[in-house]
Amino acid sequence: MNTNGTTDTSPPVTPAVTTEPQLMVSELVRHYPVRQKTGIFGKKALLKAVDNISFQVNKGETFGLVGESGCGKSTTARLILDIERPTSGKVVYKGREITNLPSAERRRLARQMQYVFQDPLGALDPRMKIVEQVAEPLVIHKIASGSRAREMATEMLFSLDLKSHILQRYPHELSGGQRQRAVLARALILGPEFLICDEPISALDVSIQAQVLNLLTETSRHMDLTTIFISHDMSVVRHSCSQVAVMYLGKIVELAPNDTLFQAPAHPYTQALLSAVPIPQPDLDRKRILLKGDPPSPVDLPTGCRFHTRCHAVKPICRVESPEFKQLQPDQWVACHIAHGDA
Repeated sequence: MNTNGTTDTSPPVTPAVTTEPQLMVSELVRHYPVRQKTGIFGKKALLKAVDNISFQVNKGETFGLVGESGCGKSTTARLILDIERPTSGKVVYKGREITNLPSAERRRLARQMQYVFQDPLGALDPRMKIVEQVAEPLVIHKIASGSRAREMATEMLFSLDLKSHILQRYPHELSGGQRQRAVLARALILGPEFLICDEPISALDVSIQAQVLNLLTETSRHMDLTTIFISHDMSVVRHSCSQVAVMYLGKIVELAPNDTLFQAPAHPYTQALLSAVPIPQPDLDRKRILLKGDPPSPVDLPTGCRFHTRCHAVKPICRVESPEFKQLQPDQWVACHIAHGDA
């Protein structure tokens, strides 16, 4: 049910391809029960972190998941990797449902699906040397141990442009870019097929963001990785991703190929995000679309379209009726009354 009490149409997956997609997310939901007031008599409510989203990722594709902080991007990543259990819905990887796996099977799946965290310092053990941390997954999964594991870790670190003097250092002795490369080496050491990068460059200095981003792109191409790239930076997504989903308050509001999304954004939220992206043409007259205020609370969602409280093009229908997520043109799906001509 949507916020105005009517039945919500399940968002469709992206258009079918000739081969089965590597990952399919279907009607995925993650709600957290919360109390709005302190004490045992506080009113119960639901925090709708992820609220009925569907999409698919094809092999070798880099799929972008974008939106402001708190929109549900990282929760989606944890649900895909079965780090968290969904309230409902399912995740299918290579034709097999992987939601709610037993712990032993989840560990085996970890060899194929890896996560690159946003904060590289927090993702590394401060008490272990870098080469030991990169070698550790090999030991855990019983692939190699001892000198052989360290040798494989050294080769992986070298392949990511880290020099020999880095190997015996601790995380706090490395720069932000070096730490992120070490985290990436630890994720890649098992030879995964699928990678989720959660804001992998947001904690880095601007001067080295491009270096790490290029390294990620080259590594994905070299290893034939399928990647979900999570970011709030549209310019980064434009550089890296072939398909992009825009999230707002737990829902996907627009889904399209990179070229379509950046050349003809249909949802007002996507348009606002793109209007803030710097362009190398200072003489080009482009109007900046400023969003009003902050996003509403995911515990107390507005009726109708969730974006209507901040939308620059809001119409009366937007305040009372939740828009369907449906096809606007081939390969482009949008949840907006205005885009579909309903307003």
